[in-house]
Amino acid sequence: MKLAYYYHIPAVVKNNRIYLPGYFGVFMDALANVCNELFLVLHEAKNGTTDANEADYELKANNIKLINLGYKKPAWHRTYFPGKTLKNKLQQIHDADAFIVRSPTPLAPCFQLYFNEEKIIWMVVGDYAESVIQTKSTSQTIREKIINAYLLHFDRLYLRQMKRHHIMANSPALFNKYESIALSTHLIKTTTLADADFYVRQDTCNKEIIRLLYTGRIDLLKGLRELIGAVAEIKKTNNKVVLDIVGWENDKETPVTIELQKLATKLGVDDIVIFHGKKKIGEELNGMYRQADIYLIPSYEEGFPRTIWEAMANSLPVIATNVGAIPYYLKHAENAIIIDPKSEAQIISAINHLIQSPALRQTLIGNGMALAKQNTLNYQANYIINLINTLRNK
Repeated sequence: MKLAYYYHIPAVVKNNRIYLPGYFGVFMDALANVCNELFLVLHEAKNGTTDANEADYELKANNIKLINLGYKKPAWHRTYFPGKTLKNKLQQIHDADAFIVRSPTPLAPCFQLYFNEEKIIWMVVGDYAESVIQTKSTSQTIREKIINAYLLHFDRLYLRQMKRHHIMANSPALFNKYESIALSTHLIKTTTLADADFYVRQDTCNKEIIRLLYTGRIDLLKGLRELIGAVAEIKKTNNKVVLDIVGWENDKETPVTIELQKLATKLGVDDIVIFHGKKKIGEELNGMYRQADIYLIPSYEEGFPRTIWEAMANSLPVIATNVGAIPYYLKHAENAIIIDPKSEAQIISAINHLIQSPALRQTLIGNGMALAKQNTLNYQANYIINLINTLRNK
């Protein structure tokens, strides 16, 4: 199969090699391994930008060809003037058997203007309208109001086009929302796990210091304020805990990281709340999981975070919130501790409960490992290709 794939995350090209963020790069290598040829339709990252700095993974597969769309223009420009980006570019993939467009993204409703619409499949991994609902407040700035108005307008354009496309949704919530709208809807799972990423241990919390871990995007919607607040309360009765925060922030000025660091200082836990920055997929990131005792992701909203699979593959008990696809895949006290979002008290209770309950930890670790083994890159890549072949043959 000749497969094309678009995502709005830019690539870096150095010495004729393609570099992507690790979570994206390992997935593209996995897809390339089950294709004859993979065309990556991507923007180019500008030197010195956050996008360029995050492109730390060199693609390994030799059957990948980059279709360079140039530097990424503003979202509104891509929505209203798509020809400036796409005109003449998609001729290079005219013989692709299928074209996956990872969305929502400003160009998603526009590709059919320049490529055979019947070959386009949307991989839906988020919901702009839901993001507006989650972040809307009475104290919005004019800029935030304009951005939200654009996102809602884009969502209307997006939904009008969706009825003409097959979609792969990476969460049950998205599947349920779009099932009656899209041409057909199929549930997939996003992952970064290779067989080498699995690390078996029977238990954690056996050392003097208990290390709590968060990995992922540095964003207040991930519940990081509440997490730091919970650690401050736990420190009052147990001064042998450390919170490691590993991840990146989309804004190069890192306003959220700065805010969280100030909060940690204010609460007197800046000595035990450690910001490590981004770690490379593979040995470097796995090292953080393997030194940890408990993994936490207290998000306000989610699809299904791939970091949960990473934590489970590294034998960590997981605390996560009852949002998005998390309660669909995970069962409380069976393979994770499930709590409500925005609840500092429940974070505290869950951490203390796990520290004091070795039998529960061991149950979560064993069941989590078994679940993670069903979600490897090779498994999901093959599933996607088989799904595409099925749709082509209908």
